[in-house]
Amino acid sequence: MLGALYLLPLDRAMTKLESKGGVLYRRFMDDFIILAKTKRKFRQAILSMHKVLESLKLSLHPVKRCIGRTEKGFDFLGYQVHPGRKLRPSAVSLHRLTKRARQLYEQGVTEERLRQYVTRWHRWLHGGLDGLAAYKGGVTKYWVYELKNLHITGAMVRT
Repeated sequence: MLGALYLLPLDRAMTKLESKGGVLYRRFMDDFIILAKTKRKFRQAILSMHKVLESLKLSLHPVKRCIGRTEKGFDFLGYQVHPGRKLRPSAVSLHRLTKRARQLYEQGVTEERLRQYVTRWHRWLHGGLDGLAAYKGGVTKYWVYELKNLHITGAMVRT
């Protein structure tokens, strides 16, 4: 919570740029995204961001940052964002889902417990997004995905 409050100066600086148009800034805790319509607006936003972070004695993570065009999409907060499409889970999110499901399976949890985990993950995927995430196939889609990844045969697939 304190980390989120600590970044309020960044929020204020980006809101000022947003009000001038051409820049979109969104932050969740310590993760943020800056989108701009032109290179000029983007450079302006990046300069402002660096100035604020420097004044706060903060820096960006050397690996977890990406600067580029958005046509091919990008990952943010566990989602894959593509212009004109609904959100989908990122490859990293799916990998983590499978890794955790495999751990549970190897610990000998019941099929019902494993399905509950996948269901909760699915709720996270759609939580608070008000229809922005793709829902095609629902939780069953990810349940079947996990059964295949874990090579579980004979398991009952319920809808």
